[in-house]
Amino acid sequence: MLDRRSALASAKPCASSALQIGEARGFSLLQVAGPAKAISPITGKLPTKVGIALQAEGRTLMRTGENQFWIIGPENDAIATKLDGIAILTPLSHSRTRIFIEGAPARDVLSKGIPLDFHPTVFKPGIFAMTGIHHTPVLVHCVSEHRFEIYALRTFALSVHDWLTDAALEYC
Repeated sequence: MLDRRSALASAKPCASSALQIGEARGFSLLQVAGPAKAISPITGKLPTKVGIALQAEGRTLMRTGENQFWIIGPENDAIATKLDGIAILTPLSHSRTRIFIEGAPARDVLSKGIPLDFHPTVFKPGIFAMTGIHHTPVLVHCVSEHRFEIYALRTFALSVHDWLTDAALEYC
């Protein structure tokens, strides 16, 4: 089997004692469309609102639409096999790059170019939003107080990473 080549292989790293920006590899991403009643017996409790992410059995479950979910799991997750025939499945693992930004200044860096309120009382851990970075569609997920994961289309991942590192120059 072929190894997945990083879209950020040529990216300049950003790492300091205050802030780190890099790629989080080794995940699967499955888009699932179907009624929550049919899906939840297999996945467990699903988020009731768009913009909320839940953790269950080593997976992150996100409601991205009325009857649409993202399931992020380990690289060789078998959840698709269990959901086959119950919902419409679209594997997105190979089309997305997961970029992380971590450190106390992460919210300030993201606020420089993303039209969201990153105040800690508003964009709390477990919240995500579909938005854009410099006209590029992304999903931004607040994983913890100082860590965010950004899902970018693979073809735009290097551009998103470069924008982030430019916005973080004062910290890296």
